[in-house]
Amino acid sequence: MRRLALAALLAGVAVAFADSSIVVLALPALLGQFGGSIGSVSWVVSAYNLALALVALAYARGRLRSLDARRATWIGSLVFLVASVACALAPSAWTLVSFRAVQGAGAALLLVGALPLIRRLARTPRRGTALWAGAGVFGAALGPALGGALTEVFGWHAIFLAQAPVAVLTLGAALALRGRSVDLPALEPPAGKRRHAASLALALASAALVGLLFLAVVQLIDVWRLTPLAAAAAVSVIPLATLVAQPFAARLRSGAPVAGAILIAAGLAGMGFVPEKNVLWVVAALAIAGAGLGLLLPGLTQRVLDDAGPSTAGAAHTVWIRHAGLVAGILLLTPLLAADLTTAGQNAKLRGVAVVLDAPVSFTAKTKLALDVAPLLTDSGRRELPDFAATLAPRHDPALTRVGRELDDVVQATITRGFRRSYLAAALLGLLALVPLALLGNGDARRRAPRAAAVALAVAIALVGAELARGAQAYGARPAVAPPCAERAPARASQGQQLAIEGLDFLACRLHKTREQLLLDTAGWLRSKLNG
Repeated sequence: MRRLALAALLAGVAVAFADSSIVVLALPALLGQFGGSIGSVSWVVSAYNLALALVALAYARGRLRSLDARRATWIGSLVFLVASVACALAPSAWTLVSFRAVQGAGAALLLVGALPLIRRLARTPRRGTALWAGAGVFGAALGPALGGALTEVFGWHAIFLAQAPVAVLTLGAALALRGRSVDLPALEPPAGKRRHAASLALALASAALVGLLFLAVVQLIDVWRLTPLAAAAAVSVIPLATLVAQPFAARLRSGAPVAGAILIAAGLAGMGFVPEKNVLWVVAALAIAGAGLGLLLPGLTQRVLDDAGPSTAGAAHTVWIRHAGLVAGILLLTPLLAADLTTAGQNAKLRGVAVVLDAPVSFTAKTKLALDVAPLLTDSGRRELPDFAATLAPRHDPALTRVGRELDDVVQATITRGFRRSYLAAALLGLLALVPLALLGNGDARRRAPRAAAVALAVAIALVGAELARGAQAYGARPAVAPPCAERAPARASQGQQLAIEGLDFLACRLHKTREQLLLDTAGWLRSKLNG
């Protein structure tokens, strides 16, 4: 009975943490069903994390201290259960967002109350804390893969329905423990820079995970057009690498969080410097970051809990810090990604037009090609990337089919490059966690901090070198616009088209020179008037 209750509580903790990112792979399906904008549908993710952080913060500040561990767990499980079923039956996007917020509030109570219960059910309290932290890390890493698999096989409703049985088990375990004294007294967290350093490191690491759990998923599905199941298979390497790396965290001790932060940053930088549409490269980068996740979060969570106290208050402090970091990462990276994707979209249009102009087809076919492709390139209201190959396939023309594939490659490469700064910003957040981590160790750990920074710099240089060696600098590069009067390389066109292009180049050059001469004449006239 004791082991069953412990397993049920750990499953509930894992699912509550997994829900932070479990819906990401289902966002395209939600967008297709409910419509609206990408921003409105993305609140399905943000509402859960924001509500969870706020309720946990209220508990940590003493607003909900009247709830002991048992009551917090069974009330949170019940709210989580009801909200999960309501999410599966939601008739609109904003209804779903509202139920997700309720689900997040229930998850906060579940997570806060489960820690003292798990500590008493485990062999030792220290083992219980490690199990609680480990279940949270594995759940967060598993979220995207689990959500993608359920969406592909059963539909997005299955994501929420599948959580209901777990919530029932957690509720049953909490109710079965009623009458047993399992709560721990709330401890006041000690003051000092060391406690604040641990919390800051956890917040920065959680913010960096936005690049790992959200940006990578959006790139695989919305840009590279992988199915949810294929994307789930790719990101499943994250929880696998996390599981493999966790046993090494105990051996590395205080060095594990430092090594984990460096590996997370390295994996995110690898995603930013992807040299081509290469899923194996992505899997390798995600595996590196997943290993870093397994080294960083368990030990760091344990440290925050040691400082804040292994009670409901300590759990609340840890949970709200972690999810506040996630929300902060979303708020920081989303505007940056949106701005870069807007610029990438403009570049993709220019490069797409260049592909059409240089297409080795007849003038008549090129005109029809332009009529088919132009609306796809200029439609700013599209919710997904256009599929040029599918658009041109009904023509049954091998040349046009090749042009369609080239357009797809060009546009995907350009949009993929738009993710680069966001990935690097997430990697920087991971590296910034090294600063507070340096304050947590002893003198030896502080002396190792510059060494860790040197390792991080070496990893960054190696990644840039790998990019240059593979020619990634050209992948999705900005379109090169030649000067008006520069020599043009021969186009892949017929003789008539080549003459037309040369004629346009001649006119552009003359207009450019005329404009320059007009500007010079105007400037001379103004100087004469001012001097006169």
